[in-house]
Amino acid sequence: MHHYHHHRLRSLNRTALALLTTFLLLASGPQAAQAAEHFCGQRTAHPIDKALGAASERSSGVTVDLIDAQNAAYAAWDKELNRIYAQVLKAAGPGRRDTLRAAQRAWLAFDTAQRQWDSAIFAEQGSSAALNIGGAALERRRARVCALTNDLESLKDSQ
Repeated sequence: MHHYHHHRLRSLNRTALALLTTFLLLASGPQAAQAAEHFCGQRTAHPIDKALGAASERSSGVTVDLIDAQNAAYAAWDKELNRIYAQVLKAAGPGRRDTLRAAQRAWLAFDTAQRQWDSAIFAEQGSSAALNIGGAALERRRARVCALTNDLESLKDSQ
């Protein structure tokens, strides 16, 4: 394995582990949730993160159950992405909509290419491959929701 791939593998494994740890902390109670990283600078955890944490805890570490929990969270973040994108599109106004659409199309193309790349990197990991690939995809959706949320706030502030 090339050094870059090994480093990327360790980095994504740390990311997946950090995400699962965060979600498990969120599910384990208010004291632990205080220590967990909150979504996008908010004071509280996002409901999707809370639901994933609870589902991850119920899984007791069973890979197939963790993958199911992760898939449900991905679907929820995807729905949230579509919801916030529609709000930003509306707030952008007619003069900026084409630019936003182009940016979103480019992001979606990147997301697809990155998932293919992640699949190629993690192909030989066995059962943890799906968790690493899914975890990275989930985190990209989550980060895009945060970015669009910040864009929406900026648009509101400038009106």
